[in-house]
Amino acid sequence: MKKAALISCTMALVVCLYACTHKPGVVPVVPKNNTTGNNNNTAPDTTQQMVDTSVCFQRDILPIFLGSCAMSGCHSASTQEKGYNLTTYSTIIAKGVVPYYSASSKVYTECVSGKMPAYPIARLDSTQLSLLKRWLDMGAHNDTNCSVICDTTKFTYAAAIVPILKNNCYSCHATAAAPSSGGGIVLDNYTALTVQVQNGKLLGDLQHQSGYNYMPLGGNKLQDCQITQVSRWIASGAPNN
Repeated sequence: MKKAALISCTMALVVCLYACTHKPGVVPVVPKNNTTGNNNNTAPDTTQQMVDTSVCFQRDILPIFLGSCAMSGCHSASTQEKGYNLTTYSTIIAKGVVPYYSASSKVYTECVSGKMPAYPIARLDSTQLSLLKRWLDMGAHNDTNCSVICDTTKFTYAAAIVPILKNNCYSCHATAAAPSSGGGIVLDNYTALTVQVQNGKLLGDLQHQSGYNYMPLGGNKLQDCQITQVSRWIASGAPNN
């Protein structure tokens, strides 16, 4: 009897120990890049980060640099003020960009502080700053195969035309910048814009028609979809809608 009781107790103890250490459905989680006791482990942990597919260099970031930074006299290929050439991916990441660290990237910190773009160029708005920060924190990759957020059936002034002009034209043709860098042509308010619509220069410049100025100046021609939006807006009477 004593032997049987001893065997039963031993088996019960084994079962309890197994149940405590091997609970079904519980998987131990091992934290990644745990820096406790390891001051040298400072690399960013990208293994568990979700890919932010809503930011694309060619579609979202390059237009910010071209529209607000890369004009003649500032950070264009010819001027390169303070050694910054913000016209292409390779020249942009060459200086002032620290992948995965927006807080250490001067192209971001100078903008978020309001130092850049310099007056009279308008400061970046919250949407542009957010895109720039996210792109840098994601690794500042050269994303080129981007889906184009453009719908030619939508061409209202507020939702379609203003964003196109803001990203590509306001750096030179905003009210404050136009006298010095935009030939006096103002495009950032509806009344002034309609003057360029009525004389045909807005569409002629954007379409790179013969006899017109190719715009954006020194930048890439707008996407066909964007030009179609502007054309359809003008054809509908260029309403302030």
